[in-house]
Amino acid sequence: MRVRAPRAVLALCLLIPASSASSAPSSPAGEGWSWEAPAEPEDGLFPAPYAAAMACGVERWSVKTGTDADAGRVNLSSTSSNTIATMRSWTAPSPIPSNNRVSPYETTVWVLNATLTEYKVENDEDYHLVLADSSGKTMIVEIPNPGCVGTGSPFAFGISNARAEFDAKFTPTTSFQTANIPVQITGVGMFDFLHGQTGVAPNGIELHPVLDVLFNPGSNPNFTLAVSPSAVTAAPGSSANTTVTTAVSGGFNSAVALSAAGLPAGASATFTPASIAAPGAGTSTLKLSAGTAAPGTYGVTVTGTGGGKTHTAPVSLTVGSGGGSQQLLLNPGFESGNVSWTASTSVITNAAGEAAHGGSWKAWLDGYGTTHTDTLYQQVAIPSTAASATLTFWLHVDTAETTTTTAYDTLKVQVQSSTGTVLATLATYSNLDHNTGYAQKSFNLLAYKGQTVRVYLVGAEDSIDQTSFVVDDFALNVQ
Repeated sequence: MRVRAPRAVLALCLLIPASSASSAPSSPAGEGWSWEAPAEPEDGLFPAPYAAAMACGVERWSVKTGTDADAGRVNLSSTSSNTIATMRSWTAPSPIPSNNRVSPYETTVWVLNATLTEYKVENDEDYHLVLADSSGKTMIVEIPNPGCVGTGSPFAFGISNARAEFDAKFTPTTSFQTANIPVQITGVGMFDFLHGQTGVAPNGIELHPVLDVLFNPGSNPNFTLAVSPSAVTAAPGSSANTTVTTAVSGGFNSAVALSAAGLPAGASATFTPASIAAPGAGTSTLKLSAGTAAPGTYGVTVTGTGGGKTHTAPVSLTVGSGGGSQQLLLNPGFESGNVSWTASTSVITNAAGEAAHGGSWKAWLDGYGTTHTDTLYQQVAIPSTAASATLTFWLHVDTAETTTTTAYDTLKVQVQSSTGTVLATLATYSNLDHNTGYAQKSFNLLAYKGQTVRVYLVGAEDSIDQTSFVVDDFALNVQ
């Protein structure tokens, strides 16, 4: 009998309501649900004595603002387009977790094109926006007050950005105002409790928080700006590269000039090219030179200006201490979740099905028992002054395969260029390498000094008998 990996079953269980295994009801009434939240007023609309004492929200507030245990699982480097009708059809979790996320609905950055019908500011200081599609189906999206966002939230920059964009167009009050304007909204999915909110979807799905707002996307010339990777490391006297990408919409046709601010004393930034030519869509390589800058991590802001529009994006620059050995990878043991890594959905996890080598988080590739591919990588600059560069990590292989001769499921360890070209396959592991614990692997990367490369893992399994490739506690030490 063919057996699926345990984690696939667990993932499905999270999405089935207690009362039914069927999909979410299509009617707004939401028939079939066995759970109902206690009746309470609309978001933030509490009796005056309580409202006066409350500045920020309470229910699922960590999830709404990115300070929950799973915030690191949200991949902020990519977005997925969706529709109100599709999002309203999803089955809400039951119960709704207070400090965790339901994947992929709450771990994805979604993009919606719809009509903003009305808006207001709630007593919890959120901007409550009601969106509608061409059929009149509605859902809520919300922009928190940046002052209510906890320290360390990966959403903080986007929330501040969206709030500023909305304030530049409208002035919300505590009463609903009509807008009826086309918008493109970018934000993170979140299931809210149902208690009669204006415009709420029958399953409570929202975009909360909103990270970006574009008004009149079809007729408003505009551009977007992104930086990837958003965190780089450079030793004193060396540099690290990252890529700035712009895209245009609404007939935008202008050159976009690039600049950087927030650099530490002694460091410098160089864009190649310094301006992206009209119509404004393209890429530029940002070279961040550490110079003699003091060791530490610095928040650098990249700004693009053109056609009367200005957009910014953050990038983190870590300057090493210099001399001796230096470890270049960020979040090497995954204890901060998805931070600094780009991974397939649910790869970086603290699920109990496979133990971590250290701590509670690890990267778990494959293990589904079906045809499946998972990837994991981090981009890193290896200093040109390096005398040695050694990549290490710990690997555990767990399999249901019984063969002793055929590699049905594989994990490849590669070095790729910053654009994804495979420079070398360092090793290939398979179900034949299964072991009861972890084994440390080591590779020499000195051949790539002076380059920005990706440490890249790709796991692939066939249609039967799962193999799990679990990796943890990476290090890229340079001397």
